Amino acid sequence: MKAYDSESIRNVCLVGSQGDGKTSVAEAMLFNAKVTTRLGTIAEGNTVCDSSDEEIERKISISMSLSFLEHKDKKINLLITPGYGDFIGEVLAGLAVAETAVFTVSADSGVTPVGENLWEILEEKSIPTAIFLNKLDRDNINFEQLIKELKEKLNQQVAVINMPNATGPDFKNVTNILEGNSKDSWYENLLEIVSSADDTLTEKYLDGKEITLEEVKAALKKAMIERKVFPLLCGSAVKNIGIKELSDFIADYFSPPKPSADNAHFSGLVFKTINEPGMGQVNFAKIYSGALVHGKDIYNFTKSTTERIGQLSFVQGKKKVDAANVCVGDLVALLKLKDTRTNDILCDEKSQPNIKQISFPEPIYKKAIITASKGDAEKVGNALATAITENPTITYKFDAETKEMTLSGMGSLQLEVMIKKIKGRYGVDVSLQKPRVPFKETLHGKSEVQGKYKRQSGGRGQYGDCWLRVEPLPRSKGFEFVNKIVGGVIPRNYIPAIEKGVKEAMEQGVIAGYPVVDISVTVFDGSYHEVDSSDMAFKIAGAMAFRKGFVEAKPGILEPICDLEVIIPDGYMGAIMGDLNSRRGRVMGMDKAGKKQLIKAQVPMGEIFEYATDLRSLTKGSGKYSMRFSHYEDSPPQIAQPLIDLFAKTKESESEK
Repeated sequence: MKAYDSESIRNVCLVGSQGDGKTSVAEAMLFNAKVTTRLGTIAEGNTVCDSSDEEIERKISISMSLSFLEHKDKKINLLITPGYGDFIGEVLAGLAVAETAVFTVSADSGVTPVGENLWEILEEKSIPTAIFLNKLDRDNINFEQLIKELKEKLNQQVAVINMPNATGPDFKNVTNILEGNSKDSWYENLLEIVSSADDTLTEKYLDGKEITLEEVKAALKKAMIERKVFPLLCGSAVKNIGIKELSDFIADYFSPPKPSADNAHFSGLVFKTINEPGMGQVNFAKIYSGALVHGKDIYNFTKSTTERIGQLSFVQGKKKVDAANVCVGDLVALLKLKDTRTNDILCDEKSQPNIKQISFPEPIYKKAIITASKGDAEKVGNALATAITENPTITYKFDAETKEMTLSGMGSLQLEVMIKKIKGRYGVDVSLQKPRVPFKETLHGKSEVQGKYKRQSGGRGQYGDCWLRVEPLPRSKGFEFVNKIVGGVIPRNYIPAIEKGVKEAMEQGVIAGYPVVDISVTVFDGSYHEVDSSDMAFKIAGAMAFRKGFVEAKPGILEPICDLEVIIPDGYMGAIMGDLNSRRGRVMGMDKAGKKQLIKAQVPMGEIFEYATDLRSLTKGSGKYSMRFSHYEDSPPQIAQPLIDLFAKTKESESEK
């Protein structure tokens, strides 16, 4: 392929809801550019962009795909992103390295709630955006009504650039309004929108002076880059109608990468990492400054390590094209780097790169990982460590409180895909289940009890005797152990053993098997035997006294409470409030969040493990939320008693064995 300079590069992110046709648009663009010899379809599972087994099986995009094509002496890099909410990290990675976006909308569904959320992201990141209205070959399409909806839901400055000859089965071609005559009503509408974004043209328009087509085109390009106008093109990707016009528009109107102020030193950002079977790790990077060539040593600024650049490639799905060197602004695949991962900044060793890393959202959906056998635990950990390099929005850890491995992400589908990949790629049998709730035990009363351990079985015996006072502490104060022994009734060297016995009993739990918190334990009396007393005897005595005293001091179960913030459109307020009530939630306040409503609530942790899935269902994908642990509070009887009964039943069963 020919060499391109930065001015000839177009980095374009395709964004839209699931089913809006991003993959089909990209396939048609690649076909027209003769990258492929046949027009791939999702139905047949032979697209360049959705090439993984999981994507072909589910018929949706799961990972961001990178492809390039050459058109009108421009190299167009397409970043095709998933439209399903679980994979929002892929969208954010694509937008981080694209100068412009194409927002796809399906004509038969219009702007979906998920689409509105994605549009908000484009607004937040100030990405210049053109709209592609797809699937105009479908039945019962009202083009003018769709344009009205797009203006209402997205922006009033949506400007129609081309329009269909018809809709439905009669849809055959599009007409470029920019090539029309000034008497056409659509051209007049375009002229009005473009003129309103340019002071010079506004004055000429209001004065009734002639505005040339070249002036309109120049003003349109400038206004689009400044996000004052949002050009709309239309077509049908599966029928390859309007796609050439979209490619033309990208080449002519989309902006090239912005040059860096310091181009003497190399710098770049890794925006995606994948692991390809048989090839190993592949990192996709954008070059921000300097030159990148084969055999060059570069510095990983994020990890403070040095890497040697091996093979450089441009990619079209799974296909790779060797690249001798890469210009500033271009996107490239780096093969077999040792330590480099997504979001790592690369540079010359002595430079200070000014590159903003991608801000990925915190995981909100958690599941426990269950292995078929205990011996698989280490293998699963190693597999996860490798697999999550492809998914910055997924984390895993061992939860010390619940004694289980947990996997966290953006939703159920994302974690299901991850587990299936681990099973297939690494050959480990794992499954997911609801994680345990980290309940705690505490008490609300006070007791004074004796713990006496005495055993004689020939030779030296065991003797430990202590009196403990057990009482509550204020919430979140933890544990306090007080020594009130006077007169040497228990020698000082045995006091730590009593405390150790108490702590071990607290960790194991007393009434339900959960750790005990927020209590004070005072040892105030006891006795010892000069020969038979030992650390072990007093440790056992301390544990015995604590368990007995805990049961007598009005014990209870504490449950974790989370602060929950939910952002929804007004129309879903009733459904969300009812749902929060069903989860024993307490609404703490409401506020406006732009065009939407913000609900602040406190909800028991155990009630919101599936909230990501449920909120998506309740709001058709338009709801967003965040949560964080707040505090512990007393669990009601209907929650606590089953936990106590189960623990008692388990202990009884174990004692019978």
